[in-house]
Amino acid sequence: MRGLILTLILTVVGSQHLNYQPDFSENKVYTFDYESTILSGLPEKGLARAGIRIRSKVEISGIGPKLCLITIHSIEAAEYNGVWPTSSFSRSLKLTQVLTGQLSNPIKFEYSNGHVGKIMAPDSVSDDGLNVYRGIMNVLEISIKKMQHSYSLQEPGIGGICNTTYAIQENKRANLVYVTKSKDLNSCEDKVQMVTGSAYTYPCQTCQQRNKNSRATATYNYKIKYTRNEAVITQADVEEIHQFTPFNEITGGNAIVEARQKLALTDVQKSMTEVPSKEFQYRGSIQYQFGSELLQLPVHLFRIKNVESQIEESLQDLVDTTSEQLTSEAPAKALKLLHLFRAASEEDYESVWKQFSSRPAYRRYILDIIPAVASHRALRFLRQKMERQELTNWEAAQTVLVALHSSTPTRDVMEEATQIVKKHCPRSSTVLGKVCHLSYASLCHKQCSSSDSCSECLQLLHGFAGEALTKSNTEEICLALKALGNVGHPASIKHIKKFLPGYAASASDLPLKVHATAVMALKSIGMKDPKMVQAITLEIFLNHKIHPRVRMLAAVVLLETKPGLPIVMTLADAVLKEPSMQVASFIYSHLRALGRSTAPDLQVMASACRMAVRALSSKFDKSGYQFSKVFRFSMFKEILMSGVAAKYLVLNNAGSLIPTMAMSQLRTHFLGRVADPLEVGITVEGLQEMFAKGYSPDQDWETDFDFKEILKTLSDWKALSSDKPFASGYVKMFGQEFFFGGLDKNAIQNVLQAWYGPDEKIPSIRRIISSLQSGVGRQWTKALLSSEIRRIVPTCTGFPAETSFYYSSITKVAGNVQAQITPSPKSDFRLTEILNANIRLRSKMSLSMAKEMTFVMGINTHMVQAGLESHTKMNAHVPVNVVAAVQMKEKNIKIEIPPCKDEMNIITARSKTFAVTRNIGDLTASKMTPVLLPEAVPDIMKMSFDSDSASGETDNIRVRQSAEDVSSGDSFSFGQSSSKKEPFVQSMCFNASTFGVQACIEKKSVHAAFIKNVPLYYLVGEHAFRMSFKPVYTEAPIEKIQVTIQAGDQAPTKMVRLVTFEDPKTQVSSSKAAIKRVKKILDDTDDQGARKSRSSSSSASSTSTSAESTTSSPSSSDSDHRASQGGTQITLKKRQSKVKEKKFYPFGDSSSSSSNSSSSKSSSSKSSSSSSKSSSSNSGSSSKSSSSSSKSSSSSSKDSSSSSSSKGSSSSRSSSNSSKGSSSSSTGSSNSSSSSSEASGMKHKAKKQSKTTSFPHAGAAEGERSVRVQARKTQSSSSSSRSTSSGTSSSSESIGVSHRQSKYDRQAETKPVKSQINGYSSHSISTEWEHRLPKVYQLRFRSAHIHQHTDHKISSSSSSSSSESGSSHCNSSSSSRSSHPSSSSSSHHHGENTGHSSRVDAHHSHGSSLTRERNFLGDVIPPGITIVAQAVRSDNRNQGYQATAYVRSDAAKVDVQLVVVQLAETSWKACADAVILPLKAQARLRWGKECRDYRVAAMATTGQLAKKPAVQLKMQWGKLPSWIKKTSTAFMQYVPGAALVLGFSEAHQRNPSHEFIVRAAATSPRTIDTVIKAPGVTLYYQALRIPFTLPLGPSPTYETPDITAWNVFPKIASQIAQEDQSTCEISEGDFKTFDHVSHTYSFNKSCNLIVAQDCTERPKFIITTSKVDPQSFSRKVHINTTSANITICPAAHSSLLVACNEEPVLLDSGDSEYEKDNVKIYKNGTTVIVEAPTCGLKKVAFDGVILKVTVSSWMRGKTCGVCGNNDREKHNELLMPNHKLAHSCSAFVHSWVLLEETCSGGCKLQRSYVKLNRNPTIDGEESTCYSVDPVLKCKKDCTPTEKTSVKVGFHCFPKDTAVSMPEWQRSSDKKSASEDVVESVDADIDCTCTGDCS
Repeated sequence: MRGLILTLILTVVGSQHLNYQPDFSENKVYTFDYESTILSGLPEKGLARAGIRIRSKVEISGIGPKLCLITIHSIEAAEYNGVWPTSSFSRSLKLTQVLTGQLSNPIKFEYSNGHVGKIMAPDSVSDDGLNVYRGIMNVLEISIKKMQHSYSLQEPGIGGICNTTYAIQENKRANLVYVTKSKDLNSCEDKVQMVTGSAYTYPCQTCQQRNKNSRATATYNYKIKYTRNEAVITQADVEEIHQFTPFNEITGGNAIVEARQKLALTDVQKSMTEVPSKEFQYRGSIQYQFGSELLQLPVHLFRIKNVESQIEESLQDLVDTTSEQLTSEAPAKALKLLHLFRAASEEDYESVWKQFSSRPAYRRYILDIIPAVASHRALRFLRQKMERQELTNWEAAQTVLVALHSSTPTRDVMEEATQIVKKHCPRSSTVLGKVCHLSYASLCHKQCSSSDSCSECLQLLHGFAGEALTKSNTEEICLALKALGNVGHPASIKHIKKFLPGYAASASDLPLKVHATAVMALKSIGMKDPKMVQAITLEIFLNHKIHPRVRMLAAVVLLETKPGLPIVMTLADAVLKEPSMQVASFIYSHLRALGRSTAPDLQVMASACRMAVRALSSKFDKSGYQFSKVFRFSMFKEILMSGVAAKYLVLNNAGSLIPTMAMSQLRTHFLGRVADPLEVGITVEGLQEMFAKGYSPDQDWETDFDFKEILKTLSDWKALSSDKPFASGYVKMFGQEFFFGGLDKNAIQNVLQAWYGPDEKIPSIRRIISSLQSGVGRQWTKALLSSEIRRIVPTCTGFPAETSFYYSSITKVAGNVQAQITPSPKSDFRLTEILNANIRLRSKMSLSMAKEMTFVMGINTHMVQAGLESHTKMNAHVPVNVVAAVQMKEKNIKIEIPPCKDEMNIITARSKTFAVTRNIGDLTASKMTPVLLPEAVPDIMKMSFDSDSASGETDNIRVRQSAEDVSSGDSFSFGQSSSKKEPFVQSMCFNASTFGVQACIEKKSVHAAFIKNVPLYYLVGEHAFRMSFKPVYTEAPIEKIQVTIQAGDQAPTKMVRLVTFEDPKTQVSSSKAAIKRVKKILDDTDDQGARKSRSSSSSASSTSTSAESTTSSPSSSDSDHRASQGGTQITLKKRQSKVKEKKFYPFGDSSSSSSNSSSSKSSSSKSSSSSSKSSSSNSGSSSKSSSSSSKSSSSSSKDSSSSSSSKGSSSSRSSSNSSKGSSSSSTGSSNSSSSSSEASGMKHKAKKQSKTTSFPHAGAAEGERSVRVQARKTQSSSSSSRSTSSGTSSSSESIGVSHRQSKYDRQAETKPVKSQINGYSSHSISTEWEHRLPKVYQLRFRSAHIHQHTDHKISSSSSSSSSESGSSHCNSSSSSRSSHPSSSSSSHHHGENTGHSSRVDAHHSHGSSLTRERNFLGDVIPPGITIVAQAVRSDNRNQGYQATAYVRSDAAKVDVQLVVVQLAETSWKACADAVILPLKAQARLRWGKECRDYRVAAMATTGQLAKKPAVQLKMQWGKLPSWIKKTSTAFMQYVPGAALVLGFSEAHQRNPSHEFIVRAAATSPRTIDTVIKAPGVTLYYQALRIPFTLPLGPSPTYETPDITAWNVFPKIASQIAQEDQSTCEISEGDFKTFDHVSHTYSFNKSCNLIVAQDCTERPKFIITTSKVDPQSFSRKVHINTTSANITICPAAHSSLLVACNEEPVLLDSGDSEYEKDNVKIYKNGTTVIVEAPTCGLKKVAFDGVILKVTVSSWMRGKTCGVCGNNDREKHNELLMPNHKLAHSCSAFVHSWVLLEETCSGGCKLQRSYVKLNRNPTIDGEESTCYSVDPVLKCKKDCTPTEKTSVKVGFHCFPKDTAVSMPEWQRSSDKKSASEDVVESVDADIDCTCTGDCS
């Protein structure tokens, strides 16, 4: 045992002599082979990469204890630029020379036990060269622990002190130690990196935990040879990987930078090394030091020799490039100029400025580029220019804005910026003052974010805020607060508190604007100190005494701090007790919106908000839009780890339709950071008031709408008061407020002064017009580096890896405008005179933009650049070259545009990704290789499989496979997957050959997603987009394009072509011949089918459908389509009927306009064939159910056309849907048989149907069809010859509903058809519906127009064609629910009843003739307006289009027609026509040959939905062009998603494919149920809130005189506007306030009472009332305005006397109206009405008993008095003059009584404080109490004759220490005294006095 212990001891002692720590011995030279490689690119093979490789010899000599000398020689540099991994490195002699020059000097470094210490180098060694040395020394940094084989530690390195893990293995036999160390470069204490350009964003911690956009790691492998005395690194291999992904790191794809090092010991020699005699300076440690890469833009590499001359040359090049049209290279040249300016000195700046400042184009670029340099030199240059006043205010504001926002806050920069703000920024509301302070605050924000020492700039801004508060200057206070908000530092909180209500005594006296600004200044502070901001904002929100707007803004700031569940629930609890609905609605909607958020950093708060909403939803879910709201949309995609959120906040003070304040904010999540790119806020109180003053609901919209009145308002803008802005707003970008201001008179003057120069007087309109007459030419360019985001980290090789993004743009606007005005304006010219002048305006302008976005990843130094570069270039050029002539008197406008002669690109965009290598030694050898070369990527699908056993079979298989590959017949060939590598090319051109131009859009894309389907690879490759105009070849050259617009009486004179329509009867003969040929063919091939058809009936039953109806109506076209697919049994009638001559009506009924017997025959044959085929296939008896041969007479053809003009019957589509293919599914039928065999045939068919068809969806449609069958039986028995022709699918919608509601109709399946023929089925279905209530989308719409029997003229002429319009009138018959069989009274409106009643026949003939009479209006009246767009050709031939509009109107109806024709004699036309009725509107659009190829019809009508008043809009279409179908199909894909976001629900129904229906039913005055039915989707929204009250009274009849077709829409607008007004009503016993709260109270008998008053700082009106005699009920009213004093009092004969300014008006002499000073007084019967809209009084009406006061909408929240404050809040109606709430109605009314000093006026009351007549016990003590508010008491020497009880609050004192009543009355503490008890006391309301009362 002892021996064993001794052996162990000796072993341990011996091992201590072994040295594992590498070192370099003195007087030895260690020679290493060194190779470093760095490559950038995408990781997949087949894609291009770029990089460099350096090989060299490294000699390390021990020159002293722990001191070494390192020398690099034999350098060989190579570049890699090609497809990885097939390409190879190519040697670069020039780069070798450059690196040799940089690395020629040896350096010293301390080295001991594997650790590198201080580094010393001569000054001649650059930072970049020294960093390469650091890369080698970084390999030598190693920490070996003898007793541990695996351990982790923090190890210093080139990238900082990072987490490092070691694993050690030892080979004792070979005396070798193998060391592996791994570094996590993301986990470093002192990480070396440089990040710029992202100071205005903040990290999303949750996002970064889930996803890292940048990761980096390094692995080192060492082989160390050791002896007893030393250890030497014999080999070291290093591999470092930097990974970057903009999206999800797992599924988004990534780009990498790979760096490798190899160090191998080749020789060790004992020798003394000569140390150079140069002076070595301490240059830091092993950590990387940033050098030239900070100033080196990664997109340029060039030598800088003479920077001044290079700047001049580059500036000249940039000006030349942008002088004409901007090219895509312009932004790159601007960046090059920026690079040169960054390398220049201040002397160079001065030299360039002196040379070019007097030349505007050069001056603009200098002032654009120098601020973007972002250095203290640039700021000093700008400061000097401002000192010398060489810059205008506009130039100074622009340059300071860009310079301060671009600069990095170094000490020098902060000093220069402070000097600018102190000396050259005015502390005023000027543009320069605002921009200076806000931008300086943003710079201070960057300094505070990057370091802790930002006290100097904070002190400056805090001092500014204190001075502004001392001066009480509102504008300066707001500017100071906004600046503190930009800084966002918690140290500013105590200064901001001075402006917050509730925190400082003086703050309550500050304006509301200051309070709101102070609260919003806390928003950015909340990101750094959320706890403090939460405490402040929550306290403000809970204080009900603070203005609601301030409280709502406090809640916004509170929720921005992402509070936890406790605070959110506290907020919710406060909302439940909140008296203001504005605040409650705002908070509820905000919580609900946040609860739907999907962003990762908001998930915790979103959960809390959802819980809060559950507590609030029952109370606030239905709040209307007149209350404050928050709308928010957010989206976050995990695969992209990116998201966007948009928020819109509406803050409303008093419930007006127009919000008081609105804010909109955009937020993005990207790259693990959150940014607010844009936030805009606007306040429009003054603007709303200005426009509302001029609004009058009773104006005649038709005759009084005059432009002259608008121009008068525009020219009088100087007269508007400047105390309140028209509108004010602010703009924030990335959380920093850039600018704020208000638009008022002073602001407009400042803008004009800045535009025309500071010394120039405000120009008159005359001067502006004079300059236009002489010609104005302006050119403006702006170069802007919008974004420069850089992230630079070192690599192990000593070269930096940079990831950067640049966005630069140049915008140019150039133009010349010249005007000729006749007669020429005189010196006293007014703007309104232009209306009588002739103006010729010639303008040539262009807007050009060139933008370039560049993403770079790789090496970037001043020596070499190698890496990935993605360039996106966008160029836009919009030229405007127009000559316009306007003759206002003649109502003529002529516009001339030059033709398109050359191809012109409007927008071009191109994106391409390259692998780039550049070196400063040989710039000509720069290489840019596209990353994606599809041919270089191996295609696995085309690789053949080689078997190990290579036999002859294998070769045969391979041959066959190759043959299959080239075969194009196999559509499922696997080789098709390789086609994904082919470019995607798409080109679309919209040809307008008439005008010689075509617009083309071309797209081309080839990306790398076929290699790996991830988002990043979709961006890599090449993408191009171009939109251009190209000339089109025409027979003769086009000289110009001319557009002429002529309105009024001269409109016909401008018509180039007379509009006529060709009668289709001329085509009859050719149609007959074609039918004969078809008949012959079918007789030969289908003889058997014809025999079957003839055997089905002994008599002929014909079904005729008009030509247009067959082609255009959806049901007809569907039926024809099914017929063409389903069978070929077509029978033609053998004898032709005589066609009666009749007039062609192009705008009449579609059936009558093309009623042609031969076309009817052919179409009806198809239709009946279709029905027979479908019926035979379903019932199994084809011979009995096939159609009989068609038979018709001229009379039937005539009656067919007339009856079709009535409301149509059910269509083939709906019938076949309803009966599942029954034999009666024809589009229409024309019955011409006089024998009774037809009736028996119909009976037989019906019976057959009942036996063979199960009627799975029998509904109201069957009831309708049964009525039709009954009508046919009656018709045939009377031997009358009538026809019924169906229209379009007007009933198809209702039958479709029945089809879709099978769950409600299942009981009807077993009922026999007989019951339906008798008309009883509808009753059973309706009773079934009563038991199971349908959803809103299943309800049927009943048109109100059907049930009007009084005026058939209107009902018949209201529709141009019922068969085309798709009227829903048939729904009342299709859903006929009367249980009695005689339903003809309703069905005769649909053209279904053909009974014996002569009255019904008369209605039919009358209605149809009126419909046919709706002819082309151009035959009757001249056009109202003519528009001619003409291409003027050299041969003077007409080419272009002409549009003529015709309008015919009366009180009941407006008929509008628009016809577009080609100027060339062609039959193509486009026709639009509309009929507008008071409660119905209908429109059609048709185009094609004679307007008959395509059709879209729409109709809006009123009616009922489930007995609720409703409106329906129905659109129907027939054949449409393919591009419309494709567009609508693509659009409909997004509709369900968008509807879901808007709150709609989706139902699954089968809707008609050619129909679109929108229904809105009023369920309450504030809510509607909305249903949208489109092909493929049904959407509905129940209880949708609307912003105004609906007038849900009885519907007016058609004879109502005040509603005409012209004023129905203005009436609706007037109704909406009047809804925003408020009316108060005062009568003897009660009153109703503006907010519709009723109170019962008898008013005082002799004193004046304030009814309503303008309670703003400058009152504009006050209305009082008092009794004439205390014993009577008569009252008199006083209306005092700023311009008139009006008194209305009763007279002896029950009439009212009116006096204005003490002068009687409206005497009985016949004066009906009095108007003076914007005050209008008139009588309406016995009621006197006063209107003073400019004062806010819309109407005051008094009839001697009832007083009604209506105030304008802009007076919301600004009134007081008995009528209330008009803020739509009912909780604060009893507001007394001291802004306290009264405890009772009587106390409230008494507070508004006007008292008089003496009794002479009749009022004998005074206000007195009273003592409580008992001594209550308060806090255990008996107390004496005095009223807080006074009560009405009789004056001295007066006794009360009448009293009432009022509730008053009392403040109590302990009885022993109580003050006396006189002392209490004199005390000033009454206003703030608390109310301890509330008691009722007596108040006097009438008195009698003895003597002189006082």
